[in-house]
Amino acid sequence: MIILIQYFTQYNKTHMYQTYDVTELLNNGKNAFGALLGEGWWSGNATYRGYNWNYFGDRQSLLAKLKLTFEDGSTKIVTTNSDQWKYFNDGPIEYSSFFQGEYYNAMKEKNIEGWNQVGYNDEFWKPAVEVNLNNKNAYIDKELNYDDLKIIGQIGENAKIVKTLTAQSMEEVRSGVFVYDMGQNMVGFPEINLSGEAGDTITLRYAEMKYPNLDEYKGNVGMIMMENIRGALATDKWILKGATSELIRPRFTFHGYRYIEITGIEKPVPIESVKGKVISSINELASSYNTSNKLVNKLWQNITWSFRGNFLSIPTDTPARNERMGWNGDINVFAKTATYLGHVDLFLRRHLIANRDLQESSGTGFQILHQ
Repeated sequence: MIILIQYFTQYNKTHMYQTYDVTELLNNGKNAFGALLGEGWWSGNATYRGYNWNYFGDRQSLLAKLKLTFEDGSTKIVTTNSDQWKYFNDGPIEYSSFFQGEYYNAMKEKNIEGWNQVGYNDEFWKPAVEVNLNNKNAYIDKELNYDDLKIIGQIGENAKIVKTLTAQSMEEVRSGVFVYDMGQNMVGFPEINLSGEAGDTITLRYAEMKYPNLDEYKGNVGMIMMENIRGALATDKWILKGATSELIRPRFTFHGYRYIEITGIEKPVPIESVKGKVISSINELASSYNTSNKLVNKLWQNITWSFRGNFLSIPTDTPARNERMGWNGDINVFAKTATYLGHVDLFLRRHLIANRDLQESSGTGFQILHQ
């Protein structure tokens, strides 16, 4: 399986494709070539405006090609097309969103023909259809067109898992409300091993801070604070299938958080079973800094963690709340610093291409992508 986060470009102008070597994923005998699709930046809720949905379209699609080269030098090409491909749209992932989180019903895993452990069977799948590029399915009706669309190879590295954190502590802040501290404000998603009865619903909520012990927060002290992330639900729900051990690992969302609240369980999950997968477009730092002053060293750590967390596909202004659209005010101030911290040349070039694609034909100003 290959996991990727599609980089956010101005899709009607520039769309980037990724290339992978899948040799090690092939098995002797029959193989299946498929994909799971999520909203990403293409569709779903976008920006702090609650009515901004489906900027580019209201459904996802896949354009892919597999090239096989045999030992004798001959080749075979397998492509996505509406004649041979099928799709299934009632799987366990019932909803997914960068801002709102993911709802996963593991009970449905038993009903997915073609995605089981004993073999592949797409008998009950539907024929794939072509999704046309037009304005009818997009939020923007007048300004969006694909007449000048260019599909190019990706510029820069994929966003990927760069670190794995383990929860440092847990507190039962209310009866049945368990809050885990990852020890670090991170950007990514959880990986949690637990067990329960079939049909049990596990709810995960994420926050950067908890209510402090102050008079104005009386009654909420110790609970996670959600107000500062505004309209983002930042909530994952997982319906268990009743296995001895189940792995909660959302696929199509990410959260900015230090604290994760888990409810729907009778007893706390051991802290060693609560992991955090840190994702970023910055695989490693290009510089280091160390002094005899602990506070200065901590400042450096804070800067680099913020750098890592806000360089995810695009330079965001926050990875937590309901607005992660690449606000240029922040990166305008931070760009020079970023060039010292990491190898960001291609990352910034890609973002500048998106900015150029948004410019008016006269070269002055930017198109407004909301009504």
